[in-house]
Amino acid sequence: MQGPSGDSNGFRPDEKPPRIPHRWRVVGMMALAFVLCNMDKVNMSVAVIPMAKELGWSATDRGLVSSAFFWGYSATQIPAGWVSTKIGGARVLLAGVALWSVGTLMAPPAAHVGLLALCASRVIVGLGEGLAPSSATNVMARQVPEGERARAVTTVFGSLDLGSAIGLLICGPLINAFGWPSVFYLFALLGLAWCAVWPLLRPEDPDRAVRSGTSPAPAAGPKPGAKVPWGLFLRSAPVWAIIVAHFCYNWGYYTLLAWLPSYFELSLGLTVEGSSLLTLIPYISMTAMTPFVGPVADALVKRGWSVTRVRKLAQGVAFAGPALCMVACGTLTPAGASHTAESLAPGVTAAIVALLSVSFALGAWARAGLYCNHQDLSPVYAGALLGLSNTAGALPGILGVTSVGLLLERTSSWGASLFYPTATCQLLGLVVYTTLASSQRQGWCGGADDA
Repeated sequence: MQGPSGDSNGFRPDEKPPRIPHRWRVVGMMALAFVLCNMDKVNMSVAVIPMAKELGWSATDRGLVSSAFFWGYSATQIPAGWVSTKIGGARVLLAGVALWSVGTLMAPPAAHVGLLALCASRVIVGLGEGLAPSSATNVMARQVPEGERARAVTTVFGSLDLGSAIGLLICGPLINAFGWPSVFYLFALLGLAWCAVWPLLRPEDPDRAVRSGTSPAPAAGPKPGAKVPWGLFLRSAPVWAIIVAHFCYNWGYYTLLAWLPSYFELSLGLTVEGSSLLTLIPYISMTAMTPFVGPVADALVKRGWSVTRVRKLAQGVAFAGPALCMVACGTLTPAGASHTAESLAPGVTAAIVALLSVSFALGAWARAGLYCNHQDLSPVYAGALLGLSNTAGALPGILGVTSVGLLLERTSSWGASLFYPTATCQLLGLVVYTTLASSQRQGWCGGADDA
């Protein structure tokens, strides 16, 4: 197949193709946005330690502040999917990064006004970050062909884990050197800088090499005026498999993201900097695993495995292994909410960090499981589907993060409040996704058989 100029790669004979294809420059820039996205999540999980001491917060107050983000995050998931489907995800992503950066900038002055003002600023951050997943999924569905899908999805969504690792690495030293407000100001300015560069990339322009070459072209989007078939989504068993899996996966991801620094500080008796550095290790393991996930999944498809089989295998690994690790962490954690480092048995801290690292590394396989599944079911409506499932996926940030603080005050048990509920959700997700998931194009997509 030839392009308009007669060149099979879509470029004129006198025009040299870029060293990095346009679609991968767009993917790389979105990955950077997702790095900043989780830096702006994790900054509160570390800063909440000195803030709680300075402002006199209880464990319930910590949970409230950490969960406020998710009130905004859950509110924009479905609207983001709908708007991205209508106008394209590139502009929606720009609006999201700008909004969450402004909300992050507001956090330090809001904290000194009061707890409710701080929560309001975190809701704004959540509103902005809620626009990101669906908009990025929409951009990938339009730009990236199926044969590169798992690699693109793991690159973008795997950058969330890299953002967590970078944020945890930076937050402790920054807070010690310049005080807790510094992490909010720095991360906000980085987000605003990204907003200045993104339009220069022209992310809405198609990659001519894909459009005109031999690779299958990605979906362009629905017909003008077409309605998003929300009712048909909710009557589809594979869509419910994604919704339930997203909820169950994020229960562990968000509760651990919000509470691990406090867990290391309170239960294992570490300092603020020590807590953030120990929390960093599991996210490093997750980040290290991510580059293998996409290529392995894509290679299995090329070897003849059905896409459905690959998705179930990847998501099964992301559920079963971490569930066992959570049970082991709950068993190893000594009774009581607070301890000193000296009161713990030798090797307990190292064993718990090792288990968490294995858990997070195996959890990275979800990037080739449920996170790819929206585009499998319908490339056209992938953004809207992710908005729907990620609404359910945001609820653990409200219910799970808040419940940890409430249960911790009532039971003084980290196992009962953090680890065992996470394991229960992961096992539930394993059963539902393995039973109901599919990658077959749905009737409302007009697609073909299982890839």
